Amino acid sequence: MSLNIIQDHPDQLSKTLIDQLSLLVSHILRDYKKSDLEINLKLVSSDEMMSLNQTYRKKTKDTNVLSFPADPEVIQMSKELGDIAICLPFMKSEAKTLNRNLDDHMMHLVAHGVLHLFGHDHIDEKDANLMESHEISYLKKFNIANPY
Repeated sequence: MSLNIIQDHPDQLSKTLIDQLSLLVSHILRDYKKSDLEINLKLVSSDEMMSLNQTYRKKTKDTNVLSFPADPEVIQMSKELGDIAICLPFMKSEAKTLNRNLDDHMMHLVAHGVLHLFGHDHIDEKDANLMESHEISYLKKFNIANPY
């Protein structure tokens, strides 16, 4: 399996969504010729996400998704590309505010997180446009509308 999901309660995500997320991650890994690697996805509370955001980004606020790429040596040894943290309460609130389907929004955030693991960012407009185009393309394969 290319996606390891760590959740506090086994019923946080439906089996259907877990299968879709795994397929999405497999598509992205395949496209980057890294099908042999795995990604860890942890669903976190707002408190845990704020702590991660403070520790790693020096930002004292909650956020939807953070990605933590593994060092090349770790990738070589563990076959893990990195870790993604998604704040489930933040994501649910955000989906409601944006009037988006919850599962579709989760798919978008996972695609976004995986692309960050591959070095994409959205700091400037050119990079943001490139990253967004990749996200839109992957989501389209799952009949998910452009989230932008």
